[in-house]
Amino acid sequence: MKILRAIGHFFAKIGRWIASTAWVQPLLIVGGIFAIIFSIPYIKRGFENLFAKEDNTEYSWYQAQALSLEENGQADRLLGYLENYGSDSHKKIKDEFKVTKFIISFVKQDCTNCKDAYEGYVNAIDSGYVQGFKMFTILVDKMDDAGKEYLAKPIYAKHTGLFEELVEYYGECDDEDYPLYRNLNTKNKSSVVSSMKTKSSKLDAASTSDEGLDTPLTMVVDLEKFDQGYYGCNGITQLIYNYIDFDFYDTINAATKGMVVRDLWNYEGIFDPEMPE
Repeated sequence: MKILRAIGHFFAKIGRWIASTAWVQPLLIVGGIFAIIFSIPYIKRGFENLFAKEDNTEYSWYQAQALSLEENGQADRLLGYLENYGSDSHKKIKDEFKVTKFIISFVKQDCTNCKDAYEGYVNAIDSGYVQGFKMFTILVDKMDDAGKEYLAKPIYAKHTGLFEELVEYYGECDDEDYPLYRNLNTKNKSSVVSSMKTKSSKLDAASTSDEGLDTPLTMVVDLEKFDQGYYGCNGITQLIYNYIDFDFYDTINAATKGMVVRDLWNYEGIFDPEMPE
């Protein structure tokens, strides 16, 4: 206590000296003003970094689930297994990635639809709609260390066979052949189906453009369902782009987006493979 009193008396003396010394007070005021002025850039930068971090939440979430993009890396191997799909590929995917059902989504940072879709995935997970949910992402805008080449582009070129299969199944099939086309009940059905087919018909040309794919290109891979005779292509049982375009809820918010993801994952609603009654 004596030490604390001594410290208190010391600062009290300094306070009395400042109060009684007229020329010190203006110096302190001017010094304080300059300190505030010089601090403004640092304060501004701090707020900018804070908001930038918040604005990057969606992409950070996708980054946390991203497959590596080097040659013979995770994305290369996984797409290769799907391209050459068979019992051996099924086993390799299960052994290496520890799943038989998952989503692959191709995303990029400046994609508004990717940001919108993120909210639905998080809501579906938090609400318990999607049991055993697993997503892998491929970052189509990730560049090499020199900032000159998109790392995913060679992977598209290497696995053109898979994209050709997807074009044949999803880009050229009749409306009656693909459940999602058949079941859509949105008021914009014709334009949505036309847009999806147009995008799907160009999948095999992905390696010829800089970033390659319309994002978010999203695939549901369900090895067991596919092997049981479910519709689809090379284990891919659903292929969509911006699911918010389906517009089958009057209100679009986190909750209704989560319901779309629920239906997508569980083959319910418009994603039901059976003909509607």
